[in-house]
Amino acid sequence: MLMHMRSHIDAMRMLVYTNARALDQAKHGPSASEQAAGQELADLLTPVTKAWCTDLGSELTRLGTQVHGGMGYIEETGTAQFERDIRIAAIYEGTNGIQAADLVGRKLRMRGGAAVMDLIATMEKSVGLADATAALREASEWLLAAPMEDALAGSTPYLRMFGTVLGGWFHARQLAADPSRAAASRYYLEQVLPQARGLLPAVVAGAAALSS
Repeated sequence: MLMHMRSHIDAMRMLVYTNARALDQAKHGPSASEQAAGQELADLLTPVTKAWCTDLGSELTRLGTQVHGGMGYIEETGTAQFERDIRIAAIYEGTNGIQAADLVGRKLRMRGGAAVMDLIATMEKSVGLADATAALREASEWLLAAPMEDALAGSTPYLRMFGTVLGGWFHARQLAADPSRAAASRYYLEQVLPQARGLLPAVVAGAAALSS
C-alpha cells in the first residue's frame, strides 16, 4: 500500500508541475506561438489535474487510514481527519463529474481533436507505454466520433484513463532521469498503467445503460 501511495503521489506531483509550467508558458512564453501552445496544454490538462488528483487524494488517504488499521479509524493517528478533509476537494471548484464533462465536451475537441492527439503522439515516444497510449488513442477517437450523449456517458472513465496514462508517461521519464525513485516508477508502470486499457469498455459503452 505504501508503494502504491508513493507512486501515485509522484505521478500527481509531476502532473501538477507540468500543468503549472504550461500556465507559465501561456503567460510568459517568448513568442505568441509558444504562449498559444502553453495555453492549449494547460486547457487540456487542467480538468485532468483537478479531477484525477482529487479522486486519488480520497483513495490514498483512505489507504493511509487502512495502513494504521483500527488506530487510524479511532483518531489516534490523525489519519481519519485527513480522510474526511480531502473529500471536499473533489467537490469544490467544479465537481469532478463536471471536470470530466468539460474534458470530453470541450477540451478533447480543441483543434478538432488535434490537441489531444498531439499529446498522445508525444507520449507514444516513451518506452513501455504502447498499450496504454493505444487504448487512450482509441478511446479519444471513439469519443470524438460519438454523439455527445454517448461521449458524456464515458467521460468519467475517460478522465481516469487519461490521468493514468499521463502518470505512466511521467514515470517513464522519471525512471530514465532519476534512478533514486526507480522502485516507485517501476511499480506504477507494471501495476497501475495496465489498468488504463481496462477502462476502455466503460468509455465506449455509450449512454444506453444510463437511460434504461
